[in-house]
Amino acid sequence: MQLLSLAAILFMSSGLMLNQYLVSGSIPPTPSRNTPVTTDDIVPSKYGKRPIVFSDVDGTLVQYEDKLNDEELDASSEEEREKYLSTLVAMPRSSTGKVGYVSPRTLELLCKIKEDYDGYICLVSGARSTTLAQRAPFFVHEGRRAIDAFSSESGGRLFVNNSGSFEEMTFYGERHDLEPLNALKEHFSEIGFVVDDRDYTHQFRLHRSKQKGGETEVAFDELLDGDGTRVDGVAKTANLGCCDFFPSSSGKRSVGAFLTSKMKELGELGVGEGEGKAKELCIFTCGDDDNDIELAKGDFVDFSIFPKKNGARVMRGDAGNMAQVGDGDKVQRFSFTGKEIIKGERKAWEQLKEDILATEIMLSLIIKEIER
Repeated sequence: MQLLSLAAILFMSSGLMLNQYLVSGSIPPTPSRNTPVTTDDIVPSKYGKRPIVFSDVDGTLVQYEDKLNDEELDASSEEEREKYLSTLVAMPRSSTGKVGYVSPRTLELLCKIKEDYDGYICLVSGARSTTLAQRAPFFVHEGRRAIDAFSSESGGRLFVNNSGSFEEMTFYGERHDLEPLNALKEHFSEIGFVVDDRDYTHQFRLHRSKQKGGETEVAFDELLDGDGTRVDGVAKTANLGCCDFFPSSSGKRSVGAFLTSKMKELGELGVGEGEGKAKELCIFTCGDDDNDIELAKGDFVDFSIFPKKNGARVMRGDAGNMAQVGDGDKVQRFSFTGKEIIKGERKAWEQLKEDILATEIMLSLIIKEIER
């Protein structure tokens, strides 16, 4: 591998350098909202750790208005709803037609982690590559990009920001053997399952709502646990009421471990503060579903947080146990806002507001943890 001089390395932005490295596979030549947790008083500079954040998208950073079919609002409530939605950033519609929202405060906090703490933000999702590519340009706050990379199809593909545009790191995707995955996909089609493989290359998905009931030989509820779907070279996970299948060499934990190792490799070459000595990395993960827990359990992870509509689960990598923030060893659920959040007892847009706030506090807690 080509080695750069220390002066050349320090001249470059470490985030940009990493992404150029990931695209090419080698080191390139030197280029020519108030929330309950406040971070305003945090003064970065001597924290000594470089945060790397791997975050799920839907239900974690991006929230949805889960509107019930029979929900009706009076004129006053509708006006209040429209006023609130106008303060949010609306993402492009997903393949299912849903619109996700992210708050300016969320984007501001992502930028704060990147800029004030030399952080690196990578979205990790089971979504299609086309969906994330459409959303990536919306992760911007006041002209500053809030993310550095995104991994789609459950960690099967990886795209990094290289000089302002996202490029696929093809050699990462080529590491995965797709033959067992494609064979299983064909098998599912043959026995009557409705398989969603549109715009997927390293994954396919089975939607519970799209199956034909008795016409399938394997019940949908048995997909995750049944021996009939255990195939060498293929992994599976539950995701938002669906079952995702992907190469066993893939997965959110795999891409997290890969990027972490590359970041450490660059650190050894001198990226960091003080006479070429690498900063200590501090790895965070954020998620809301079963497929995010696997990433959180990675031995390279220091801190994980799961914002939930009914509270949150937090896991510290060093202890390996779930714990409530600020309460040692206990496994508890709690509400970020101090309110008991029960679906159906408030309107969908009010629930969206609670979820958005939970996301903002999640990022604020990450910043607090950096300064521990």
